[in-house]
Amino acid sequence: MRFNGKAGIGRALYTALAGKRLLVLHAFVKKTGRTPPRAIELALKRLRETAT
Repeated sequence: MRFNGKAGIGRALYTALAGKRLLVLHAFVKKTGRTPPRAIELALKRLRETAT
């Protein structure tokens, strides 16, 4: 997902769940052309926590 705000362009990492639901795992303000590896690691950690 992409958002525009006062701080700049925001991004959200999410996953699709059963029943037409989305789970937002992490949102951050994007400052470079690439998604920071730390943001991806945090989103994956949160995904694993919700799966258990």
